[in-house]
Amino acid sequence: MKRKLALTVVLCLAAVALLGVGASPAAAACGDCHAAPPAGPPAPHGVLVAAVTDCATCHKGMSPHATLFDPADGVSSVGLTLRQGSGQLTGRLVVFAAPPPDRPFGISDVVVYLQQRLWGATEFTDLGQVITAAGIPGNLSNTGTFAFTVPSPTPWAAYRAVAEGDSEGWRVRLPQMAVWLPKPALTLTLSGLKAGVLLGRTLKVSGTVAPTELVGKPVVLRLERKSAVGWERYPGSGKGTIGASGTYSWTFTPKTSDRLRIRARIAATPDSSAVITAWRYFRVK
Repeated sequence: MKRKLALTVVLCLAAVALLGVGASPAAAACGDCHAAPPAGPPAPHGVLVAAVTDCATCHKGMSPHATLFDPADGVSSVGLTLRQGSGQLTGRLVVFAAPPPDRPFGISDVVVYLQQRLWGATEFTDLGQVITAAGIPGNLSNTGTFAFTVPSPTPWAAYRAVAEGDSEGWRVRLPQMAVWLPKPALTLTLSGLKAGVLLGRTLKVSGTVAPTELVGKPVVLRLERKSAVGWERYPGSGKGTIGASGTYSWTFTPKTSDRLRIRARIAATPDSSAVITAWRYFRVK
């Protein structure tokens, strides 16, 4: 299952050892089984939402779940998306009840916790929480959606949504998490061209990158040539390194006449998603 700019992960709330002093009895009970994988249940994770110290808050209907349902039959396939735009976080919580082409349907009235992680920071901090929408009678396309306005948007911040699970009798839907990573700003400039034709024999490639904290990261330049069967990888591909001023450069000297195209790409990092420029076309006579 693919998700654009979004990652969906199954959650298991922390055992008492990870929740710390003052954890609730429910958390302690969960820890009795989850403290020693891989013998059985999944390993516990650390605290995701500071205000949540009870496993049952997100893992509804699961304590003691062994007597409530058979996990092989009772867990629905659930997906959570998260997007960021103009200081607003939006997304949708859906359940996949049947394989494609059937559309997933939204899950309403579920609490979603929104968080942010500033560039260079290691931890997410809480922003607030919302409840997924119930939709409009006769039009359920809005069911399961949510929106949240970030109070003070910070450039290059990452955002995270943590949705509580829910239960319907014997069926339990697991909590979900989605992370949105910022995309760097990347430009690509070609010098030495006139009307798309290379003058002389050397092409200079340069560009800018933001944020400048990406200094030292490589910018991969992919070259392709037009052949009788389409575009093919050109052996002259290379890379530039982002300098302290947030710029990179690379020079290329083609050896034959060709129709070429080039684009720049920065790979994903723990703080940012991958970014790629549009193709730039030119000819070598």
